[in-house]
Amino acid sequence: MSATENPDQLWEVAPTSEAVGMPMADWWRRAAALVVDVAVLWIPLALATRDIGHSITAYGIWVAVGVTYFAFLNGGRRGQTLGKMVWEIRVRDAATGGPLGVPKAALRYLAPTLPTLIPILGLLLWVTDGVSALWDDRRQTVHDKLAGSVVVKAR
Repeated sequence: MSATENPDQLWEVAPTSEAVGMPMADWWRRAAALVVDVAVLWIPLALATRDIGHSITAYGIWVAVGVTYFAFLNGGRRGQTLGKMVWEIRVRDAATGGPLGVPKAALRYLAPTLPTLIPILGLLLWVTDGVSALWDDRRQTVHDKLAGSVVVKAR
């Protein structure tokens, strides 16, 4: 439908993942996938960087590894990290239903990560972002909306 067919609407509605036959992933599956990714990625990284301490260098290493892992796996053809593979969910472009792409997947990772630099407030923003899918009609978090992504069931 175009804006000329409906004067109350000023833009065309992009197809959603539901429109291309992919049901949205449950919030608990997303949370469980994150737990798996933390175990796979962050626990070994914490052990590898423990001698560096809580420095800007350690934070930079964590962000670089996280961006690489999440951007290339979520942004790739499959749209799945190891945790998402285990829980059979994937990240997709909200407009097309296709792969998200590495740049958007990097933004999707960085959006909730950077506020954590702000003590206490950053943690509150991170938690709020994570649970925001619970009350959203499309089960999108704030970082999903910023990146134009949705998380869908893989099967």
